[in-house]
Amino acid sequence: MNISQKLFLAFVGLTSVVLIATLSLARWGFDQGFISFINSLQQERLEDLAVSYAELYEKSAFDWNNATEKQLADILRQYTPQHGPIDVDRSGPPPRLKGMPPRREGRPSFLERPERNGQNAIPPHLRDNLPSPPIRRGPPTALYSNSGQLLAGKGFNNIKAAIPVDVIYNGQVVAKLYTKPVEKVNSISAEAFSKQQLWTSLGIGLLCLLLASLISWVLARLLLVPVREVVNGISHLSKGNYAERFDVKREDELGLLMKDIDHLAMTLDKNRTAKNRWFADISHELRTPLSILCGEIDAIKAGIRPFNQQQLASLEQEVMRIKHLVDDLYQLSLSDVGGLKYHFEPIDVTLCVAETMNSLIDKVSEKGLSINFVHTEELIVNGDKMRLQQLFSNVILNAVAYTDSPGNIDVDLIKEPGSLLILINDTKPSVPIGDCELLFDPLHRQDSSRVRRNNGAGLGLTISRNIVEAHGGSITARPSNLGGLCVEITIPLFKESH
Repeated sequence: MNISQKLFLAFVGLTSVVLIATLSLARWGFDQGFISFINSLQQERLEDLAVSYAELYEKSAFDWNNATEKQLADILRQYTPQHGPIDVDRSGPPPRLKGMPPRREGRPSFLERPERNGQNAIPPHLRDNLPSPPIRRGPPTALYSNSGQLLAGKGFNNIKAAIPVDVIYNGQVVAKLYTKPVEKVNSISAEAFSKQQLWTSLGIGLLCLLLASLISWVLARLLLVPVREVVNGISHLSKGNYAERFDVKREDELGLLMKDIDHLAMTLDKNRTAKNRWFADISHELRTPLSILCGEIDAIKAGIRPFNQQQLASLEQEVMRIKHLVDDLYQLSLSDVGGLKYHFEPIDVTLCVAETMNSLIDKVSEKGLSINFVHTEELIVNGDKMRLQQLFSNVILNAVAYTDSPGNIDVDLIKEPGSLLILINDTKPSVPIGDCELLFDPLHRQDSSRVRRNNGAGLGLTISRNIVEAHGGSITARPSNLGGLCVEITIPLFKESH
């Protein structure tokens, strides 16, 4: 199952769960709301009924005993709905009057026959003796006096659960009306309405589910478009094609991923180019002294040049040049893989720089240069003394190698908040500002007047950068105010633990 199918199923599944929960809650809310609506109608009916009973109370000389059962029942029947959502139990067929013949099977009684010839089918002498017809619909309703006597309607077994309404006359409660609250709708019309609402909800839910499925399918395809582009980009990288770039500009997480992949492609392309340049530069560095060695040996073998101390010194010079290159490559490989061993302890940088300069004073003098360093303040860093001396030696020897004679080299230490800034400035020639950072690349060749002028392989500054980073600092280069190059080294100062 691919991601598109998983996204589609996830969207549809989430929509289905939310839809089922929504429809279920809506159905439950409808049932509860419908019953509450019916009970509110019963409450309004009782309030209207209370007004009529208050009027009857006034007509009965403020005594319920003066009101007849027929008057009480007529008012109750008047405010009882003839058709409603609640069916009540009926006490059999309508009562039969005295003197009337029994009802025949299959024929309606005279009470149920329609009017004939504009006259009522009930004889006049029996019409006044007709009892009040029973209340056919609506929930049970009863009227109680203040003393608890049942005045009209049917009594309640649990009057506390009934809906009460006071019958008030001149601000006084003269009786109480009770009706049974509706708990379940069981009429045919109400059930039909409920089923209609249920099928309508199911139809709407099914339509929403189909619409959500269509939208989910479209969204799954749209969301996977950048993912497919990322997969294609990674496929190009795995095949070694680092020139491919993403053209889509996005600001979301996928856009950040595309930018990171583009940066990775640029880094891989740069590393591959650097590796190829490494091989070319190393082969060139080794080929030059080897060619000289082979030429001089061939000349000696052919008798063109005599084998004497001068020729031996020349051969030794080329061998040492190869040895120096191999040693630098070995040191660089160790620093790149973290193989250089460090023993960190509090070191006085002022003393470390002074000792390094004393060991290099002869080489500086041979080049016809002067070096300036006047600093006596004790500056403590947490570092490896031997590696720091190697760092200062590489940077100073680089300045000696690339500074014209006569010239100056200035070394200065500046204490900053939490760190130490070391500046090594030399006089001309200088380096373009755009090429300064390239000086720390292995075997970098500068195409200017500041070309390599000794037997080094151009790895000193690269090793120096690795040493500085191992001490938690940074090293940069820029054109110097003296006309040459300025190397800036920043190392954190030592913090004593209390």
